[in-house]
Amino acid sequence: MTFISLLTSLNSYGQDAFEVWKNKKPLKEQVENQISDSMNLLNGINVLKRLYSNNDDVLVKNVIQSILFFNKEMVMQQSFDIVGRIDSGEAIPVRFTSNEYFYRRREARKVTPTFKSKQEAIRFTKEDPLFHKETDIRICVDKDGNYYPKQAILQYTGHRVSWGQTSTITNYTIAHIWEKTDNPLYFGLLWNYCLIPAPFAFLTDKNDDSDAIVKRVKDLIKAISITLYNPRQLMKPHAVIGKETPSEEALDKARQLIQENKIQFVPQNNVQL
Repeated sequence: MTFISLLTSLNSYGQDAFEVWKNKKPLKEQVENQISDSMNLLNGINVLKRLYSNNDDVLVKNVIQSILFFNKEMVMQQSFDIVGRIDSGEAIPVRFTSNEYFYRRREARKVTPTFKSKQEAIRFTKEDPLFHKETDIRICVDKDGNYYPKQAILQYTGHRVSWGQTSTITNYTIAHIWEKTDNPLYFGLLWNYCLIPAPFAFLTDKNDDSDAIVKRVKDLIKAISITLYNPRQLMKPHAVIGKETPSEEALDKARQLIQENKIQFVPQNNVQL
């Protein structure tokens, strides 16, 4: 390399370095955008959206119209039965999540239990009374987290869901609509769960603020439950669904879907299992 060519190369390098320094903010923004794009590519919800050409309305429509709800008459029958059992002092199943939601009676005091595991709570409620703090209803602990809902579905529809090889409805997930599974007024009630196809089920497990589509789907499912079943009336005199009411827009959409017969229901299985 000649001395002249060396100078030319150094000058060119210096100009390139100066351009990088001069434009360092745009370069920083470009890198940030690339990182953001990469993260979006790894977002499973965005992958699902692309299957519907990024049309959120079409995605929500397909999710909602693939969900199986429960027949109104069976929901009413089960609700009246459970209200009667509550009023008679019978223990009502819940999912055990934390000691803080429950109490035991010791003389005249309410004492928070100190169970070290769900199994310990299950054993206790088989023999001794345990109560839900918010409602003062006696409870028993569901043995696998969804045993009672599975039994209720079998009792009222004749179908086995999430029963392994003996299931009559497969690749559907039992999804609670209001996530108050520690509350005996919500956990086992048919109006508070539905069956969602497995590919869509993860949407109802996400936080509302994780993506706008999550909030829309969860709000619309709640609106359909309220419109179909009127849980507040069903559960009287026990109060349910306080501030957890969906938007008016979701309620209007739910009424439209019901009027247009676009809601799917679990069919009755009359084959003896």
